[in-house]
Amino acid sequence: MISHMTRLALIAAIGALVFTSSALALGGAVGANISANWNNSSAVDIIIVSNHSFNGGTVQDQCVDTGGTILANATHALDNWVFDAVAHEFKDEAVFNMSADGSGANRNKTITDGHKLLAQQQYVSV
Repeated sequence: MISHMTRLALIAAIGALVFTSSALALGGAVGANISANWNNSSAVDIIIVSNHSFNGGTVQDQCVDTGGTILANATHALDNWVFDAVAHEFKDEAVFNMSADGSGANRNKTITDGHKLLAQQQYVSV
């Protein structure tokens, strides 16, 4: 026969598992996606979408030409999150000037939550 304390511990453990799985199903892990509005190369609007708003994160944009020279290196703090009711996620935006890109330049965008890498996008300009 199971003792009263063992039964309580088992109920608490099952409750914790249900709570944890519910939190993960509702987006318990922080993640991010990058999209961009390319209408104007001198002011490209980078949109970061995440299932959580968080402070301390950054989006970094770096451009390196074919010779290895850094043409641009800028960082924007992710601290102005707005909830998008249509996407059911949080959005923050950063505008970066990409007019310095030459043909063949390597562009790298990196999003962190302040500690770990959440998303990265790389491309070569044409």
